Amino acid sequence: MLAEKVGMDPLKFRKLNSLKPGEARSTGATVTQWEFPQICDMIEPHWERAKKDAAAFNEKGGKLRRGVGLGVHAFGIGGPGDKGQVAVEINPDDTVTVYGAIADPGEGNDAMLTQIAAHVLEIPQDRIHLQTRDTKNTVGMGPAAGSRMTYIGGGALQNGVEQLRKAMQEAGSKTYDGLKKAGKPTRYEGIKQLKPGKTDPKTGQGDSNESIVHNIQMAEVEVDTETGDVRVLKMTTAVDAGPIINPQAVEGQLEGGMDQGIGFALREEYVHGKTNDWRNFKFPTIEMMPEVEVMFQETPRPNGTLGATGIGEMTMISTAPSITNAIYNACAVRINHLPATPDKVKKGLAAIKA
Repeated sequence: MLAEKVGMDPLKFRKLNSLKPGEARSTGATVTQWEFPQICDMIEPHWERAKKDAAAFNEKGGKLRRGVGLGVHAFGIGGPGDKGQVAVEINPDDTVTVYGAIADPGEGNDAMLTQIAAHVLEIPQDRIHLQTRDTKNTVGMGPAAGSRMTYIGGGALQNGVEQLRKAMQEAGSKTYDGLKKAGKPTRYEGIKQLKPGKTDPKTGQGDSNESIVHNIQMAEVEVDTETGDVRVLKMTTAVDAGPIINPQAVEGQLEGGMDQGIGFALREEYVHGKTNDWRNFKFPTIEMMPEVEVMFQETPRPNGTLGATGIGEMTMISTAPSITNAIYNACAVRINHLPATPDKVKKGLAAIKA
């Protein structure tokens, strides 16, 4: 909306006003990395292509109008003082068990733990066992929330398996018997402890998250100007979350976030006393999933887990604004109260004609 007021391309406006390394966030914390302008460059050719496609379609006239919109998002991972612990142990059969109170509610934590341990120790993944569902042998970790598990839990694991790897190198053996013979422990506890922060309770100024994830998202939509119906044709996203540990898991998070974001933008609405099941809540089904394209920039984070940070709910946040901006671009109707249902779009179109 601001870009339109000053007559500037929305993508260029965002890039021009981006935070830069050495500048302060709203909390007053100075950032040392800020990869957002680079992902603007990544999405630019797609943005230019989409604008031309929409303009060419609209020149034909008719009730259907197409538009393109952007949404952006950045969120922090690893709050001041955050801490995680993971234990690793080599077993008599030379397999390695990871003990961590790390739930996997669908974000891929089991794969993350297995891959990190196998990678650092340079052993096959099938020799890694996980104990993550009981507290008998695990150590303190904190919640599987805030997209923190790769950064904090994975970082603690990296510390633990690096201790084990060092012991193996000193013992000259990667076996349980070899470590025992050399007098080395077979169990190590890894820790990731972020430095504590300070916040002024009066101003809210102070330290903030240690790592930042960046996303820019583009929606291409088609609006039926007679019915008000909106159809998402394609979602394109560019993300920088550091080096990717599991590409398929990251793609799943991004695609799932876009799917949820589309439902949030166009359909889902809870009305107290009326919404009583999944059918009238109107969450999207797989048939409504549009074409998607995901792009990654993998800038290592200095304190990241193997340089990685995490991604979590990233695309769910930026989907709705990209869609409402695309609706406006298509038919000049600005929806500020979600969901952007057909009746709201029709009402907006009628107000323009009045």
